[in-house]
Amino acid sequence: MRLKKITFLFFIFFILIFPISTKAQIPPLSEIPDTMTEAEVRKFLDHYIAQYTKMDFNAFIDLFSKEVAENRMLRYEDIREIYRKYFEVSDSLLYHLEIYTVQVYSSSALVNGRYEVTQSFKGVNKKKIFQGNIQWNIIREGDALKIKEINYGRDR
Repeated sequence: MRLKKITFLFFIFFILIFPISTKAQIPPLSEIPDTMTEAEVRKFLDHYIAQYTKMDFNAFIDLFSKEVAENRMLRYEDIREIYRKYFEVSDSLLYHLEIYTVQVYSSSALVNGRYEVTQSFKGVNKKKIFQGNIQWNIIREGDALKIKEINYGRDR
């Protein structure tokens, strides 16, 4: 009988020291990522187009995540080099975007649309037009939205 009492007291002592948690295990509010809104994504794309047309290389490339993939092939360093050269040879860039859909998820957004870019070259009276469908996967890194993936096609 004495063994039962000791066991019971040990059990009660154990419960008091290590209480059974009945609360849901959720992270503190400071750790819950902010959900993106469609308006925030559209504002980000407006900023993307503004930096693109200004040919502000540093501000533009800062919109890309270091983990970015372009057309499922190019990585961040390749993208940096391509856009650096592209901006260097361009006299001006005009960018028109028609957004078809914006799908917002808890930690990302998927945007589909159609683009048209008119590139004027430095030193020559020549223009080139690029157009086609485009898709972005946008994520939040810290306080900023970043491009995680960009895929685009070109019309012939």
